[in-house]
Amino acid sequence: MLEINGRPPLDILDYLETGEEKSVYLRLQRGGRKITRRVRKGAGIPLGLVFDRAVFDGVRTCINGCIFCFVDQMPPGLRETLYVKDDDYRLSFYYGNFITLNNLSAADVERIRRLRLSPLYVSLHATDPVLRSRLMGGNASKGLDILHTLLDEGIVVHLQVVLCPGINDGEDLRRTLREVLEDYGAASLGIVPVGLTSRTDALAGAIRPYDGVSAREVLRLVEEFQAAALEEYGRRLFYAADEFYLLAEEGFPGEDEYEGYPQLENGIGMARKFIAETLALKGAMGSEDRALRGVVTGVAGERVLHEALEGAGMGGVEVIAVHNRLMGGTVTVTALLGGADIIATLKNERPVSRSLLIPDSMLRDGLFIDDITLADVERETGYRLIPVEVNGARFVRALHAEEETG
Repeated sequence: MLEINGRPPLDILDYLETGEEKSVYLRLQRGGRKITRRVRKGAGIPLGLVFDRAVFDGVRTCINGCIFCFVDQMPPGLRETLYVKDDDYRLSFYYGNFITLNNLSAADVERIRRLRLSPLYVSLHATDPVLRSRLMGGNASKGLDILHTLLDEGIVVHLQVVLCPGINDGEDLRRTLREVLEDYGAASLGIVPVGLTSRTDALAGAIRPYDGVSAREVLRLVEEFQAAALEEYGRRLFYAADEFYLLAEEGFPGEDEYEGYPQLENGIGMARKFIAETLALKGAMGSEDRALRGVVTGVAGERVLHEALEGAGMGGVEVIAVHNRLMGGTVTVTALLGGADIIATLKNERPVSRSLLIPDSMLRDGLFIDDITLADVERETGYRLIPVEVNGARFVRALHAEEETG
């Protein structure tokens, strides 16, 4: 498709706008021929076209120089898409990707307003314009102005703060939470710890990871402002990432405290949701000795799995925790494990279970993050790996299933 109503489409939004029109002109290319067709249809009825991507003019990338950028810390040789610094408002709307707003033009802001692109997911990091610019490089106050404009227009916005010890936490975080509570009208705000790999020397400044003590300080501050938000708005508004509870060695909040999991894809509430889904099947699958498979997970996932399995009466399930030597540092999330690390762990530990579940979030198009295939791991280790959705109920059923799962 070359044109819609005489204009080259930039993204799927241009196509969706034709839904309200009764007559649409399309210019198409079939092989070497260019043809024009007029389509008549009822107003509100889509054309029924299917696209293999959401944007046609290329992903809009980041213009910032964030001092904590995770992409800058990536080791070489990984999946190509991991090196793309996406900062595209359209992908924020389609997929929930977090954006900074710093690269938006006036026309972009008007398009968001006109099309009511809501919700959007915005990386805030700090409400202080000077501090935000320090964290992100350049003049990041522009993004704050755009954020206020969008919120004033009624666009639903979910915010995140990537927290860096000694930089935007402590009193600076207190200011951010207070100003969001009082002035922003956001749908939610998630606080996540900075991610550091073994290549932290690629960062412009020295950033240290959080530990148990500093994680507990963050949690107490979040709880303080959750209480204030509950009193003011009847909802908690602020949520801490699961990593903070793991570092602090504290229990995860109850399901009701996540209020529908507005920041689930940001790693906030995933542990509690998984545990709750697993406990819901307690006793339904029989005793622990009926589990037919073991589980491969990351370091962070190990505690979550043990809590879920023991609570469901399946504490005897074999859990193999893989340390991330590919990225090193403080990277403990399961989805960022490489196939080579899994191979090394299985060869070293030799689990009793010959069939092992892995979360499907480890794979993209059948490849681990380091482009090693599932078949490569199975051939090298002799173990059968079964991808399963990150869902407690599906996980429990997959543990006991006689048939193929994946």
